[in-house]
Amino acid sequence: MKPMISTVIRTSRGFALAASTLLFASAAFAETDPAVVSAAKDFVAKASVAPTAWTGPTSAPAPTKGKKVTLISCLQASDCALDAAAMADAAKTIGWEPTIVDGKGDVAVYNASIRSAVNAGTNGIINIALPAPLIQDGLRFAADKKVPVVSAANIAPNDPLIEGSVEHRWADQANMLVQWMIADSNGKAGFVLLRDDEFQGIKARGDGVADALKKANCADCKMLADPNLSVMVFINQTQMAQQVQSLVARYGADLKYIVTPYGSVDGFIVPVLKSLNRTDIKVVSYDGNKQQLQLCQEGGVGAIAVTLHTWAGWAAIDQLNRVFNGAPPASENAPTFLATSATCTGDNLAEDMSKFDFKSEYKKLWGVK
Repeated sequence: MKPMISTVIRTSRGFALAASTLLFASAAFAETDPAVVSAAKDFVAKASVAPTAWTGPTSAPAPTKGKKVTLISCLQASDCALDAAAMADAAKTIGWEPTIVDGKGDVAVYNASIRSAVNAGTNGIINIALPAPLIQDGLRFAADKKVPVVSAANIAPNDPLIEGSVEHRWADQANMLVQWMIADSNGKAGFVLLRDDEFQGIKARGDGVADALKKANCADCKMLADPNLSVMVFINQTQMAQQVQSLVARYGADLKYIVTPYGSVDGFIVPVLKSLNRTDIKVVSYDGNKQQLQLCQEGGVGAIAVTLHTWAGWAAIDQLNRVFNGAPPASENAPTFLATSATCTGDNLAEDMSKFDFKSEYKKLWGVK
């Protein structure tokens, strides 16, 4: 096996993006143990079952109606918009007045949005995937004015300025994708992991893929590269096309899968692969927005570790209600599952494949109709 070497990928804006690239000599790899492949296929079959039962808290304080709450989205041009919409729906259900603010993927906007919300008289704030270490100015301002802040769609922050959190199932989702690639390739997966480490939860996903690959004992599976890009690159169609073209040219036939950091990227990648006549390369991703679901049904997206944005959004409102009432935070346990090109159905969100009525469970907790 050749040693790890440092490479550089450049965007059209001229940014140099460091990537840890793992180059492997094919002769150095033994065949993957068939038992590893069999176990991966069993795992995929079980993980592909959509949730059918309540996994959340069993009690909650009665909500105080009339609260004004501000929902600050990481970037409305991303899947953070799904979380925001779900929170707004849940807030109205509980009797609150929600306001959605677009953070625009900009740390300065995040901090300014917290300050503006506090100055406008909001009673509470939910941050959607905002990195806590980068919004300390805004968090301190909110704390000084006694406005509580809850974190959503992120890792659980160890931060006294944040009073509650709802996490996505980062490590579980990463393992789902690794197991699916092992099963789909019969233990011969060669993939590129696209990272966006500026967001803590998304970084946890990337770390989770690397960790799951190590634990899987898939001898002939190869992570070819793990370039760390920014959200502004990921949402730029031209720059993403250049990234994909570069990766395909560099890794050729060894590249079989591209793991993306979140669902809003997939729609930029699949058309480029088609234009390069590399429809054999499958995009593997998270979340499950409407476009992803269609691409999954068409085969361009091979697997989605589904984020139940709506469930998690209602969970975030439940957490904020607990904060308003001085109650301790609860474990919300919003679940996840795996959708694949063999199982993707529907015409809206992948999470809709789960028919379990979690909203009714929250309404029971809150005592509302």
